[in-house]
Amino acid sequence: MAIPLLTARLEPSMHLAVILGCAHFAAIGMLWPLALPLAVKLLATALLAASLFFYLRSYALLRSPRSIVALELSEEMACTLETQHGERMICTLQGSSFIAPYLTVLNLKLSGKFFTRSVVILADSIDAEQFRQLRVLLRWKWKDPA
Repeated sequence: MAIPLLTARLEPSMHLAVILGCAHFAAIGMLWPLALPLAVKLLATALLAASLFFYLRSYALLRSPRSIVALELSEEMACTLETQHGERMICTLQGSSFIAPYLTVLNLKLSGKFFTRSVVILADSIDAEQFRQLRVLLRWKWKDPA
């Protein structure tokens, strides 16, 4: 068993909820002035509303059973995720992950699976010191094997 370098518990992010809401409502607002049939506008609005509901529930509010609520980075920079439902998954960090002072997006490849998972972390969803440690680990310790 690898020794964990960082163990972090994620909390719901109101900043992410506001960003998602603004982006979806802006898309809906730009859709309605277009010269499209009313049925297309209504369908697109419904799809955008469903998208907002899904992403708020999964990524911002962490209410979905598949929402990531905890993560653990090991010495080998393997990542163990824990879902809201209690499932634990072992992943490897992908080079497409994004690290910035205000936002970190971890793109993770699940062991033995074809699909990847993303974890969106804003400063209000994690302890400030853990957020700093995570960014430092990802920027300076982890190296993309490619």
